[in-house]
Amino acid sequence: MVLPEQFESAKFRTLDVILHEGYDRAALEKAVASLTGGEPWIVRPVPHAPTGREFDLLPPGTVEPASAWELARRLLADPCVKDADPAFEAVYAEQGAALDVPPAGGPAAPKAEIQTAGPETFNEDDCDWSVRFVKADEAWKLSSSAASQGEGILIGHPDSGYLRHSELGPNFKPELGWDFIDDDKTTENAGGGHGLGTASVISSPHDDAGTGDGARLFVDGIAPDAETIPLRVAKPNLFVPSPVLFNVGVDRLRDALWFAIERRLHVISVSLGWLPNAGLHRAIQQAVRENIIVIAAAGNYTGPIVVWPGAYDEVVTLAACNASAEPWAFSSWGRAVDATGPGEKVWTAQPGDKVEQSSGTSYATAIVAGIAALWLAYHGRDQLLARYQGGATLAQVFRHVLRATCEPWPRSEAAWGAGLVNAKACLESPLPDISALEPLGMKSLGKGASDTVAATFSGLPEADVRRGLATTLGVDEQKAARLDMAYGRELRFWALSHPGFRRALREGAGGARGTFGAAALSTLPPFSPSLLAAIR
Repeated sequence: MVLPEQFESAKFRTLDVILHEGYDRAALEKAVASLTGGEPWIVRPVPHAPTGREFDLLPPGTVEPASAWELARRLLADPCVKDADPAFEAVYAEQGAALDVPPAGGPAAPKAEIQTAGPETFNEDDCDWSVRFVKADEAWKLSSSAASQGEGILIGHPDSGYLRHSELGPNFKPELGWDFIDDDKTTENAGGGHGLGTASVISSPHDDAGTGDGARLFVDGIAPDAETIPLRVAKPNLFVPSPVLFNVGVDRLRDALWFAIERRLHVISVSLGWLPNAGLHRAIQQAVRENIIVIAAAGNYTGPIVVWPGAYDEVVTLAACNASAEPWAFSSWGRAVDATGPGEKVWTAQPGDKVEQSSGTSYATAIVAGIAALWLAYHGRDQLLARYQGGATLAQVFRHVLRATCEPWPRSEAAWGAGLVNAKACLESPLPDISALEPLGMKSLGKGASDTVAATFSGLPEADVRRGLATTLGVDEQKAARLDMAYGRELRFWALSHPGFRRALREGAGGARGTFGAAALSTLPPFSPSLLAAIR
């Protein structure tokens, strides 16, 4: 199968910096001035971040990625700087140069794992197939209380905003949200179609309409009694109307996460993916410490690369399948995936007050965010906090239960997670003891915190990717490993934003040799001077 290249046309946006304790903005301004000279960079505090030590450095003009990486490396040598990581805008191109990836997006399960009886399948023409696929309709019946459909739970929904639609329901709460693109409260906007679709999968009220001839099309949300709060962090462009990635920069999502923490939301549904960034990761880590459950998409059209923030360990990450319980052909896959849910031809609200089918890991993500809300409401969030008393985060507990109750299917767990999500089984499952929970950061879950290019291809063995790096750079594998440890963030960035480098890494990981080497460095990305010197 031939799929399009992704992560192209990266443009530097800001340098995300956190200072050591005891240092302030003035110290950072002095450090930046000593390194840059010329026109001053703008030093702006990160909104809603509580430490007062996190800042964005905004350039006075255009800065090439290699120069941004060089500046970040030099800033890290200053005693006031704890971390510095460039953030980029990345155009996500669903049509463009081609990349060969395996059919159906990943390996099948080993024969020993294949079950004799497969999971139940559904008719994709039924408007509520995705709800019945995950057994949310059965989960609603487990409680006779008003909390059966998520009442009392607050879901943050960072996306492209929204458009008005009859299917959003009364518990969709734009008045509680914020627009991080235009910096105001109005999250409704003409480009809000993607956010409309994903929000409807969570918040649309249950509909008893039939599906026969002449029946009205409708959307059934997973948790219509939870309050869904739009946070506009993304906008489409001319070529990318509604994909997983948008070209606005990761800092908007980071700021939305800090906003969600400040407003004490309970679940965050991230049907988006960007390039990785340390500031985004810190916000996610703090959200999880604050007992917010973060759900994110594995990505679309990226093959064995799970996008960020889904690739971060603290996040519950979803791949996508169809009504026949088969992988969606364009779902990303890899060790970073926790589970798989409906994502192909899911019925969603669309602009113009229409209801249509749409595909993407975005919808699997929204569905599981709804399941998280059902789970919190079913057990009572306050009761869960009292039970675990700081010994485990609610994200740890929910991930454990979600994975443990997935339905098995004939697909590799290393590519598609623990199986197909099951809302009813998730709610019915006994709550685990703290001793049974996997600590966040366990590599058995496939989500190490490593900032390396070897860990970038979640669907490929790290040793193979490291071999591909050695072949591509024309160095031995020991030196490739050292380079990856020292310059991993930059190498990862180029792997995600430079199609030729990405292809070379994959070809090298597959055993191809001789295409690249020391004599062909001119064909590689424009590395920073420090990285280029280290390679040579």
